[in-house]
Amino acid sequence: MDQFEILKKTEPDFEKFIRPAKLHLKSFLDLKSHFRGIAGEHFIGKWIEIFKITGSPIIINLDHNVSESVSTIEDLTSKSEEVVNDLETIVRATAGHVSAFKMNEQSMLTFLIAGKIKFVHEAKKLYRDVCEDKFGVGIIPLFWTDEKLRDIPSTTYQTASIIFNLGFDAIHCMPQLGPDISGSLQLAAEKYGNLGVIHVINMTHDGYQYAKEEYYKPDTINKLRKQSLGDLEYNIDIGNKMKQKIKIRATGTIEPANRPYEIFEGLEEVYGNKIFILSIGIGPQGALPGCALYAGATCEGIGRFIFRGKNGLDSFQNIQKKAQISKRCGLLALKAKFNLKPYPLSDIMKELSEFNPLIKDETIYDLDKVYKARLA
Repeated sequence: MDQFEILKKTEPDFEKFIRPAKLHLKSFLDLKSHFRGIAGEHFIGKWIEIFKITGSPIIINLDHNVSESVSTIEDLTSKSEEVVNDLETIVRATAGHVSAFKMNEQSMLTFLIAGKIKFVHEAKKLYRDVCEDKFGVGIIPLFWTDEKLRDIPSTTYQTASIIFNLGFDAIHCMPQLGPDISGSLQLAAEKYGNLGVIHVINMTHDGYQYAKEEYYKPDTINKLRKQSLGDLEYNIDIGNKMKQKIKIRATGTIEPANRPYEIFEGLEEVYGNKIFILSIGIGPQGALPGCALYAGATCEGIGRFIFRGKNGLDSFQNIQKKAQISKRCGLLALKAKFNLKPYPLSDIMKELSEFNPLIKDETIYDLDKVYKARLA
């Protein structure tokens, strides 16, 4: 099987993307060495396997759920079934153009209400089948949930065990609530085959900025980042007489695409190439595809920008087109990063022009700061 086989089949001028894709892949191979025999090993290995074929640093946020479609409990089941059909359409349209899917709590509840308990397993198979039919390559994507586990250790461990059985490859948690929260998720991830643990360290919404300014000490975010790299040993008690002292270690962290300098800062001051950085905040929150990748993220999660139209779910053709364009923009941004060039704003705006792209002035300012810092 050729490296980046799907990328080569979907991009007529793929030659200009091969070098940045190869350099980005090299960083994953270095990253994998930090997870031998611990939680995250399977997750990182699967990401490498998929990226080697798709060349896509984009994941889809499947944040499409039944909440906007129902007003009574009587509607809930039938409307949930409709939304699950929509979710399958998104998977089918984006197969091969993205490497993974992230699902929020509301979407997970939606497929459970619809009685589709095997949804994640079936969606992985659907993606594989589409890739086999269209590109001649069978590949199974990653799926993870930003359920954001945030309860006591025993409850966190129990919830994680159920979610991993649903077919998810990684789960998010809130390390701000204590190292035993992330540690109990870590124990569950190891039990189910070294799956992924994602620490939600830095969020995109305005209220989190307020919280950082008003409630956190100046070094709190960096302390959380350092903790995610295994700087802390802590006793984890999941309530079954199995109290264990473990090194708290995340597979990945969340950082905001709409504040790319914070990604760059975290990378330079703490992370290095020791953790998988998932970045969100693209589209309505003020970033464009490629903003986070340019700053140093491993991948970008994009949701509404790709699958939403003016009146709900966009057409199959538009979803497919926006997924492919987002992949292209991500690779253009990586090309600029590796060549020590500014973020290619005009090229990316041109790629996205059909879909009314928006970027906040603050995000542009941050991208310029990243560029100047790299040259310094």
